[in-house]
Amino acid sequence: MEVIECKNNIKCELGACKNRATHAVKFDRVGIRSRIYACDKCINALYAAIGRTVVPKSVETAKTKTGKGGAR
Repeated sequence: MEVIECKNNIKCELGACKNRATHAVKFDRVGIRSRIYACDKCINALYAAIGRTVVPKSVETAKTKTGKGGAR
């Protein structure tokens, strides 16, 4: 998945936004018409919402490949 710059004159698809899209979210291994178009305001709001929901684990609490936890 990647975020690319939108060069077409397409409307933002997120919510009831009426702005023109500046970015497109392009998915891997799917059809050509499977993109989500979003303006700068909506893509920043989406980024903030994902940041509040998905929190990466810290290095100290991540398990090692051996499954014992902690560093050696």
